[in-house]
Formats: sequence, C-alpha cells, structure tokens
Amino acid sequence: MAPLPPKPVSKRFYDLVVLGPDLGGAAAAALAAKRGLRTLLAPLVPVASAREIDGWLLPGALPIVPPLRSLSAAVGALEELGLGADLQRQASVTQGAFQILSEKLRLSLPADPARRKGELRRELSNIAAAEAEAALDSLERLGRPWDAFLIEPPPWPARGFFERRRVSKIVPAPPALPEGLIGECLAALAPVAASLVGDSAPEATAREAAALLRAPFRLWGGAAQLAELMRKKATETGGELVEGDASQLRLDRKGVTFLFGGAEVSASCVVLACGAERIAALAQGGGRSERKMAEEAALPVARKITLAHYIVRPEGLPLALEEAALLLGHTMGPLVIATLPARRAKGESQGERLLTVARVSDAGFSDEQGLLTSVKTALEQVLPFFDRHIVHQSADLNPAQGHPILRPHEDAEPIGLRPISDAHERVLFASAATYPGFGIEGQILAARAAAEQALLLSGRKSVSAV
Repeated sequence: MAPLPPKPVSKRFYDLVVLGPDLGGAAAAALAAKRGLRTLLAPLVPVASAREIDGWLLPGALPIVPPLRSLSAAVGALEELGLGADLQRQASVTQGAFQILSEKLRLSLPADPARRKGELRRELSNIAAAEAEAALDSLERLGRPWDAFLIEPPPWPARGFFERRRVSKIVPAPPALPEGLIGECLAALAPVAASLVGDSAPEATAREAAALLRAPFRLWGGAAQLAELMRKKATETGGELVEGDASQLRLDRKGVTFLFGGAEVSASCVVLACGAERIAALAQGGGRSERKMAEEAALPVARKITLAHYIVRPEGLPLALEEAALLLGHTMGPLVIATLPARRAKGESQGERLLTVARVSDAGFSDEQGLLTSVKTALEQVLPFFDRHIVHQSADLNPAQGHPILRPHEDAEPIGLRPISDAHERVLFASAATYPGFGIEGQILAARAAAEQALLLSGRKSVSAV
C-alpha cells in the first residue's frame, strides 16, 4: 500500500515557519503561536518521543535530562507555555541517587547530605571522600555566574573586535572546576548535557553537566519528549504542524519563500531547527544570501550521542542499580545509563526493565551491532551475566532528537550559531548548534530570541492565544 501524501498547508503565507526537528524549533513555534503569530512547523523528518521495535517502545533520546526548573533561561518559556503541569505529570527527579560505577566502585550520591557522606566514606578513602564531598557541595554554585548572562544574552559568540571587547565585560570568568573523581564525572557528562565541550564552552561542564550530576530529571523520552510537548503546545495555540519535505528556500527583503508539497509557501521569517546538511540542501540553487546562510550554518560536527537499548528481565539487574548511572574506566569511554520500567506498544510488560545507554561516537559511526556488542562488554564489569536476561536489544545511531557535538576551535574561542543569522535578518536559528554549550537550556534560549524577532518582523502586536 502506497504511503499517504503529506497533508497540505492550509495557508500560503505565515508570520513564522519553523523547518526542522530540533527542540529549539518546536519551542520557537510554541512561543510564536502562543503570542498570536501565524505559525507553521514542519519537522521535515518523522519525529516522536518513542519508536516501536518488536512490540517494545524505545525512547527517542536519553531518558534523563538536567533539572529543567533550575535552568534559568528555560524557566520563563516553560511557564509562558504552561508546561509546568505537563512536565510535573510526565517527569520527576530520579528515584534514589545518581550512581558512579567502575570496576572497583559502586558509589551512589543521594541528595541527603548525611546519607551521601556515609556513601562517600564507605567507598573512598577519608581524604578522597572529603575532596569529593567538597566538590559536590560546590556544584550548585558552579553555574550561577551564568544566570545574569542568560537574562539578556549579548551577541554570542562575539564577532569582531568591538563585540569581543563589549562581551568580555559580561561573560563570566572560566570557573574553577573540581578535580579528582567529581571532575572526571563532570567531564564525562558534559557531552551528554551539551553540544559543545572543552575550553570553548566551560558552561557545558560548570552548568549543564553539574546540574545533571546534582539532580538528574527523569523524562522517559528525554529531550525528544520535551520537543513533542512543545509541538503539542504549538498546535493547541493555533500553530500548524505538517509532515513532508521542503526545498528551494529563497530570501528577499520582505520575507522568505520555499516549496512544500509542490506548493510555494511564503513567510515573514524562517527558523532553521536542523543540521548543516539539511540547511545546505534548502539553500541549493540559491543566490548570495542563501549561500552565505549555508556557509554560516556549516559548523563542523566531530561526534554524536548514540544510544543502545536493552530490555532486560527484572532478575537480570541488581537491585542496587540506580535509575541514573555513569560508568567510568572502560577503554571505549564513559557510558551514561538510564534504567526505567520497560513499555510495550500494546499490553502490559512483565516487569521488564529498559536499560538505555548513551555513548559518544564519531560523527560518521554507523555500526549498530558493534555498538551493542561493545556496550554489552563494558556493562559486564558492573552487571555480570545481565546479557543472559536480555529479551530485546537495538541500537539508535541517529536518535529522533539528534545530539551532535561540535568540534571546538583550536584557539578555544566560543563557537555556535547566533539566533539571528548574519546572512539575513529574516533567517533565525534554533538548532542544537545555537548556544551549543548550554544544551537544552540553549535551545530554549534560542527559541525565545527567535520568537521575539519573529514578532518584531511581523509588525504585529503580541496577542496571546487562548
């Protein structure tokens, strides 16, 4: 049976069109629709918080994220969209504690200071325990210097001498990061929490990774589920969500046009919430502005987050395994582990557990079986014989909510896309490459900036949708 043709768009002109599946684009569409703009959201690829394989539902992203209510740049947008109640129903702080695992270590980090102190003393020497305790106490303070920066962020990354001089007076100084075990954990978590790491993005370690280690937030579909909630909010407030592919994006002084489903669609401005390859395809055959837009978006992707999923019978996992864990010390690099109840597409499960493991891979990595085998080998040192209890396993090399990791500049200069393109004021960015060192918070920050620019360019006053 032939697939159904994509649903046609209902209008030929929009105040804002969002092209791409990234979380920032979904958030921009939701904010713009909420403010009364005629909004079209076209993810360009099939998107969902979960996918079905062999009767099992598997998440479209790692099921743990930093605590959203503590991310100052995200809180305002979440409250404006009324997502607080939805998130409260669908997510919670992980039960138990974040756990650090290695061949010789089984350390849980409960929020209660007295219990945490006992755990540290049980697993580490007195000196190492005291150092780790002090480092953990410092985590909440590490990201605070960025709060003021994020209230009204300057042009970032700065370009040109005068911008750099102005921004240098605002941007926080690089933080003094913990060393030892906690420092190693932060460095391991930074790629999972953000899309840029290293000296050019100290916020990825000091803010995003520290928040994730301090209080991981359990969201079954992770960032993919948050994006799905944003898309739902966009349609509830009058936005239009359509499936299909777009091509021939063209820019002029008054707006943008593109082809969608064989029809020409116009908009006051466009938000690009997709990767550089997709943007290059949209610009193909265009003129100087379109080429400049594609060149601007062509940031080098060095690595990506890949996922390995295992459905395991309950007796296959130790009771002491926490819902969120970090495995250190393996030659393939650190692994971030989320353990949650498994879900079937139809019917009830028999108590099986879903083990989702995130690993940093090269950008071109494509060996699904190799990923499953290598992750399973690494887990054997902390979960002996668990492979005997596996009832399903599958790899996701390019999850629905993609997580590219950019290659930093050699001179440690900040890297990333600014929300408003240098190529054209009507081209806006809200992808994972916009404020990449801030992870989810950065994408929502970009969405906020894009929605404000779209409202300004529309020439309309904000009318909140009911």
